[in-house]
Amino acid sequence: MDYTIHLPTQLREHLRALRKERGLTQAALGRLLGVGQARVAEIENNPGVVSVDQLMRMLSALQTSLVLRDDADKAERSPLGSVNMGKLAPSKNAHKPVKPPAVNVPPTGEWQTLPLTGGGKHLPTSVLVSRTGTMSSSDGQMLRDINPNADVVPTSKRNFIIRLKKGSW
Repeated sequence: MDYTIHLPTQLREHLRALRKERGLTQAALGRLLGVGQARVAEIENNPGVVSVDQLMRMLSALQTSLVLRDDADKAERSPLGSVNMGKLAPSKNAHKPVKPPAVNVPPTGEWQTLPLTGGGKHLPTSVLVSRTGTMSSSDGQMLRDINPNADVVPTSKRNFIIRLKKGSW
């Protein structure tokens, strides 16, 4: 479902609701992002001071995408020239679940995979892979070796984003 957000305080409510809807605690979301529970709480409580990069990572981990919509053609304008900030209304365009790209994880150790949304009607093109068990310094290389048609980018010591290379799907 799509929601129009004009203020950081509105974003706060939606981030918290999305996390709970996905069945994640702040600590679990923090593990996916490679940060602590306190940082997730800080972002949820004050999303207006977080970097765009950090916000995008959180949205991806919550399987949510950011959509920019040009409101220049809207007839309803406030005296200041900005769009009226009425109540949030769900969009008519509900997102359908899509199949994530196939990635391989090492047979040893405990791994979690989370598809990152492609946004709109596009298929996800990336997967967040997280090591839940004991880390190894060779985790990144193992992931690269067993996913030769993908780019493996570390986001922290335990998390990697795997993106399919162009032409591999």
